Amino acid sequence: MKRFSALIAILVLSIAAAAQDLGALKANIIYLSSDELGGRGPGSEGARKAAGHIAGQFKKVGLKPFKGDSYFQPFEMPNQKTPELNVIGYIPAKEKTGRSIVFTAHYDGYGIVESVEGDDKIHNAAQDNAAGTAALIEMARIYVKKGSQSQNLVFIATAAEEGGARTPRADMTGADFYALNPLFPLDEITINLNIDGFNNLGPTADYWIMPRQGIDIIDELLLALKPFPMKYNPPDWIDGMNTSFDTQAFLSRGVPAVTIWTGFSLRGGAGGKVPTFGRIHAPDDEYNDTWRFDGAEENLRMYEAVADRFLKSGKRGKVSDVSLFSEEN
Repeated sequence: MKRFSALIAILVLSIAAAAQDLGALKANIIYLSSDELGGRGPGSEGARKAAGHIAGQFKKVGLKPFKGDSYFQPFEMPNQKTPELNVIGYIPAKEKTGRSIVFTAHYDGYGIVESVEGDDKIHNAAQDNAAGTAALIEMARIYVKKGSQSQNLVFIATAAEEGGARTPRADMTGADFYALNPLFPLDEITINLNIDGFNNLGPTADYWIMPRQGIDIIDELLLALKPFPMKYNPPDWIDGMNTSFDTQAFLSRGVPAVTIWTGFSLRGGAGGKVPTFGRIHAPDDEYNDTWRFDGAEENLRMYEAVADRFLKSGKRGKVSDVSLFSEEN
């Protein structure tokens, strides 16, 4: 009976810890997408505040700072007085090695766009990508609790992914700058796991991996994700997004990199109301109380399952067709 009671106590504590983490996920989404940060546009005070907040979260979680006591990796942007800031923390490997797994999520947005119609000019960027940034913090929390692994684990909240309001991707994104100035050797990065968008819909029926071509690790990824009750069902349109994410900075340099998306339909038995979402890259991409977090834990565990598989195998895949990830493609 005592043993049974102890098991129940452990289960209750585990559930409470998960709930607490999801509470932190929600709180970080709400803050990062708040009007106070003005959409986190390029070179803005809101972007600096966001960077400071993320650094504080990295410190609170227990990540080691990027350099000295600083979590910031600054870099210059053309025609911009204020440097952009990647926010980087890491967990050193058990034994010294150059191998690393890199988690990324961009925290910038379009900012305040005066040219849009209507009174609301702030592009709050809640789905894209306050949610992904908050999830990145939770991935760091998961791995700090698990302790040091066989490889270094690097967590990067990248700047300048969007390139600014109504403009193409910047010539130098935060992911590009990290790839050119990595904490651990670029050619020893096992995989980049990018979070751009995150499950705020609920338990979904399917998922997909981007890119689905040009890398030789898709089968490995599907094996890692097999235990999850979702169908791998990638739509054809994702092939047009090969250069749309921070993964492009790694893939174009021969480093395997993926973004995992859960689908847009709730799976059978999920129940509950379907949340409402605003349009991305628009002022109505804002958090609202209809967002669901009952699929968030599962989404986090999908990234964890992939990372754990590569940590266990030590395998480093290949980019079989770098040309797919060229900006000119």
